[in-house]
Amino acid sequence: MIPFALYIGLLVIGLVCFITHAVLPFRIAKHLREDYPQHWKVIVDTGGAQAARGPQLWLRMQNVLRSPAIAAIDDAAITRLWRIWRYSQWLAWGCWLGALAMQWRSR
Repeated sequence: MIPFALYIGLLVIGLVCFITHAVLPFRIAKHLREDYPQHWKVIVDTGGAQAARGPQLWLRMQNVLRSPAIAAIDDAAITRLWRIWRYSQWLAWGCWLGALAMQWRSR
């Protein structure tokens, strides 16, 4: 019974971590828009007449999240969210691979 509960637990934790990884860029963007509009303007500005929207904005935000720019802002709340975003994907994959190993070993 315990291995089944552990297996389900690993799957659920992995799912929660993947969802967290998908949602946190929007929370970070909200903080940047509200607290640091000058930094947000740099992300949104494309150099043309129209601001970045949709997939282009998402890609620009991904580039910012992978760069040292978030750490340079030196805001504790944004840095905390950024760290959670950064490591949640690794934890999710670890949980799912652990569940997969449990499934493979039980055969």
